[in-house]
Amino acid sequence: MAAVVFDRVSKRFTLQHQRERSFQELAVNMVRQFRRQDREEFWALRDVSFRVEPGETLGIIGENGSGKSTTLKLISRIIEPTLGTIEVNGRVSALLELGAGFHHDLTGRENIFLNASILGFQRREIQERLGEIVAFSELERFIDIPVKHYSSGMLMRLGFAIAIHVDPDVLLTDEVLAVGDEAFQRKCLEKIAQLQQAGKTILLVSHSMDAIRALCNRVLWLHQGRVQAIGDPEEVVDAYLLFVHEKEAQEIAERRGRRLEQGPPTAQEATLSSPSVLSVHEKRWGSEEVRFRSVRFLDGSGKECFLHESGAPATIEMAFEAAREVPDPVFGIAIYRNDGLWVYGTNTAIDNLPIPCVRGQGVVRFHIPALHLIEGPYYLAVAVHARDGTPYDFWQRCWEFSVYSRIRDVGVYRPEHRWEIGT
Repeated sequence: MAAVVFDRVSKRFTLQHQRERSFQELAVNMVRQFRRQDREEFWALRDVSFRVEPGETLGIIGENGSGKSTTLKLISRIIEPTLGTIEVNGRVSALLELGAGFHHDLTGRENIFLNASILGFQRREIQERLGEIVAFSELERFIDIPVKHYSSGMLMRLGFAIAIHVDPDVLLTDEVLAVGDEAFQRKCLEKIAQLQQAGKTILLVSHSMDAIRALCNRVLWLHQGRVQAIGDPEEVVDAYLLFVHEKEAQEIAERRGRRLEQGPPTAQEATLSSPSVLSVHEKRWGSEEVRFRSVRFLDGSGKECFLHESGAPATIEMAFEAAREVPDPVFGIAIYRNDGLWVYGTNTAIDNLPIPCVRGQGVVRFHIPALHLIEGPYYLAVAVHARDGTPYDFWQRCWEFSVYSRIRDVGVYRPEHRWEIGT
């Protein structure tokens, strides 16, 4: 017998876009049976089917608004499906929203008794577990004050402690690792591992793909209320992350397209601080004796690319022009992580590539045989200057891009390497 079964489940909500501002408006709209143009049907889930076997840990992933939390609320019977059937076998304990289920005027101790009694426990049974719940939550000093005075972290600690100590057959957790310090998060993970060893069924919603990979037997990916994929954690998470990165790359391309409709900013415009031309982060300065006409980041096939796979070849292409002959220019590139961390930089002088002079139009290309960056968002800066450092054209954040990886290492850079184990 399955622990949880969803059979063609759909859930519809009605969104009311205009609220009545007075009793008179309320009365008029009741007579009119609400104006249709002010109401919108929103399907949080559409035709969702899946099974969770006893003892299985199912991760549920997806973008915000994809239906993850709605799925858990349906399982816990907080809401009912519009269409389809749901079967749940066993006692369900849920930690769905921060502070949900707490009476904020009651103390932490009183809320433990309230929550456990709702789940069907007798007062004697709650009393037996009270010490463990309080100790796990680490709230001994605050257990007898109203929870309205608790911080978000304290509420999460108490809610999780109650949820895991009421001996559930099915545990539902929604972003349980999103709040709390690192030590408490580790303790939560250890407790989840104990529940798994005890054969409990767990449904875990999280934006932490590392936690999903580490804890789950299978993963359900929801997209716009529908099942996009379900199966092996590595395969489903990789597919989801690739989708997220492709979406980010599309947004970068659209932003760039809108900006270039006005033409790329010149160094002179940047000097004048023209807000209509420059983006918030983009800066450009220099004398423009040599200036960049365009900058592109290309993939291995020579196409403009905003999403690169870690380890794949890439090329930075800089088209320039010089109105007169300029001797001994130096061209340079720099790659930054999106938070401003300088990842790498070099120029033709550092690499001992002398350029006697430039005049008219030309192109400089910086070829990268393997772009060994760790997954994440980055941006590019380019520069051309005199040998003594006098700036001709410095263009900061001229190209934004993302890197995705099928390998789970961390940091910024992935060097070529191999492991060797000896005695």
